[in-house]
Amino acid sequence: MANTFIVSVSPHLRAHENTARVMRAVSISLVPAALASIYIFGWRALAVIAVSVVVSVLTELLSQLVFKRDITVRDGSAVVTGILLAFTLPVQTPLWMVAAGAFVAIFLVKQL
Repeated sequence: MANTFIVSVSPHLRAHENTARVMRAVSISLVPAALASIYIFGWRALAVIAVSVVVSVLTELLSQLVFKRDITVRDGSAVVTGILLAFTLPVQTPLWMVAAGAFVAIFLVKQL
């Protein structure tokens, strides 16, 4: 019985990573794709990325203040959400539509 298994709840593998560190790594890994999109599609791509990220972060901050939750904007998940949303949109998308998409993604999907 020396080789017994210990059964416990998940996660079975643990690391010293936290959410902020993982989101920072994901954001850094998306920089080359963002630079390539700006090079290929022009400065409009930068505008779409910037609007999406800014609205995502502000929506998360304001919704957490309104719902009186812990402020978790510093973990970077809203930044990653904004970047990924911007990467899925065409460059010609109106900026108000980008902002509306970021708002829906953060407020309705993530916060509620």
